[in-house]
Amino acid sequence: MKILAHRGYSSVYPENTLLAFRKAFEYGADGIEFDVQLTRDNEVVVIHDLTTDRTTGFSAAVEDLTLSEISRLNACYLKQDLFPREPIPTLESVFSEFGTKFLLNVEIKTRNPKRVGRLVDRVIELISRYGNQEKIIFSSFNFGDLVKARNAFPDLQTGLIADKGLAGWTARAFFKHSIHVDAVHPHMDLVTAKFVQNEHLCNREVRPWVVNGSYDMMRFQRMGVDAIITDDPVLGLVYSGD
Repeated sequence: MKILAHRGYSSVYPENTLLAFRKAFEYGADGIEFDVQLTRDNEVVVIHDLTTDRTTGFSAAVEDLTLSEISRLNACYLKQDLFPREPIPTLESVFSEFGTKFLLNVEIKTRNPKRVGRLVDRVIELISRYGNQEKIIFSSFNFGDLVKARNAFPDLQTGLIADKGLAGWTARAFFKHSIHVDAVHPHMDLVTAKFVQNEHLCNREVRPWVVNGSYDMMRFQRMGVDAIITDDPVLGLVYSGD
């Protein structure tokens, strides 16, 4: 069972920062999961929320800021007593530092239909520039994003994210017939032994999120899930079975 560090080693270090990614790599995670969005000037940055409030203390929508403006913010706002400053990284800086060292699960994160196509295009451009598609997992809640990425890179790994309840129904409906999806990234509450068995019969991997408890890690390892996405990769490695 592989261990993907959710927003890096985010249980200890500031989420979605190069520091959190370095620590995940240093402690032996198989890869990292992180979110990307577009700035106003169409640069790809790594941040989860659509606004900068929670992680930087500065109130603004990501898509309203230029790269120059967003680079001046401090992504350590939530843990500033321990870590004085880390900038919001660009996707290019992540690719430049980590290249093909381990798996990079890039999640498309935007709700603006006018911007999502451009975001996918820019991510594809950067993958092409760095030639690291063999280490990329391209993930999204939107099935169309995965099709577009697969058309650009036929061998690219794709993961369809599914939430529980009505919010994830559309994504889950694609599981039964999609040839463009290599893996399902379901909310952990959706995962049962039967779910894992069915997905494996369809040649799709199962990578639940966000798995942080030791009991859940152990039971998912016994179910045969292919990876877990966790805030605590060090704990995850204890139960990985490797």
